[in-house]
Amino acid sequence: MRGFRVRLTMAEAVLSFRDVQHRHKIPAPRWSKPWAQRLGPGIVDLNLKLYRGSILGLVGPNGAGKTTLLRMMAGILPLQTGSVMERIDSDEWTHVDDLRTLVGHMPEQVRWQGKTTVRNILLELGEMRGTEGHRIDALLNLVGLHHRRDEQLDNLSQGMRQRLSIAAALLGSPKVLLLDEPFNGLDPVAAQAFTELIQRLANKGVSIVISSHMVAQLGGVIDRIGLLHRGQLLDEGPLGDVETRLALNGRYTVAGTGEVDLEESLKGIELDRIEHESDEDGWSLTFRGESQEVLQALLSNDVALSSWAPVAPNLVEWLCAATGMDVQDISLEVASSAMLPMRTVEVGEDE
Repeated sequence: MRGFRVRLTMAEAVLSFRDVQHRHKIPAPRWSKPWAQRLGPGIVDLNLKLYRGSILGLVGPNGAGKTTLLRMMAGILPLQTGSVMERIDSDEWTHVDDLRTLVGHMPEQVRWQGKTTVRNILLELGEMRGTEGHRIDALLNLVGLHHRRDEQLDNLSQGMRQRLSIAAALLGSPKVLLLDEPFNGLDPVAAQAFTELIQRLANKGVSIVISSHMVAQLGGVIDRIGLLHRGQLLDEGPLGDVETRLALNGRYTVAGTGEVDLEESLKGIELDRIEHESDEDGWSLTFRGESQEVLQALLSNDVALSSWAPVAPNLVEWLCAATGMDVQDISLEVASSAMLPMRTVEVGEDE
């Protein structure tokens, strides 16, 4: 799949989440126990490894559990089951007691407001992480806020607020950085600058997880993709590997002008025709097959071409392929509090 960033070297796994779970408690009143609760939606039996200097795109529809998972990975929500292992500074896997010592977390929305300045708010936060003033100045320079260090929070643009949020997440020099919907509210220029910042951090060896419900936003940014749906990780790995496993690879769209007999022009060529459209303005064909062979056949038959491009899967296609469900069954609405994970799991109670 073109348009995505892929590293040339194989990174090593540095953090491993093994069979982790956190399901939110929801009301389940009965006449004898009006305040009873049961386990509702959340993250179920998830296994995931993070790799040094790699950027993982965690994608799924609203309500899939992305924010819950990031909060678990940040040590904000406790693990109900499972364990976390790390080998960041060693070749041996060791148990992690407190994720907050390793992880920096950037929530989806941080309300930076008030008359205090950018540098002063970071100094206040830095006291809790033991970060000295010179380190604060280095962070401001890294995120591009050095010249705004004395700006009041009320005067910051959305792009500046996002930069401040990532600076706050980097206090304490975390080895892992979690970003929850970081591109929300950013204009294209700010989004590009933010992308370059993320890539610089990855090049320094920081493992980064970006959650999003829009796959297109992650184009050119991520190395790996994880598909989350109803609290479960359906598939995860390098983009090309996941795309191949789900049979979403090798698709192309070619378009042209004028009248053309595609049956005759592509006679003898094996391809899977996915979609063919034609009108007075031209035609287009989406197919799976040998792209160079199809292109050469069309040019040899003097077909006038106007465009040629690979087809990248969208979120719905990823999820349909991973779940085996039809597009009508893949809900992109926020899951209700009664939404349970896809697999049948034991439901517990707590009064």
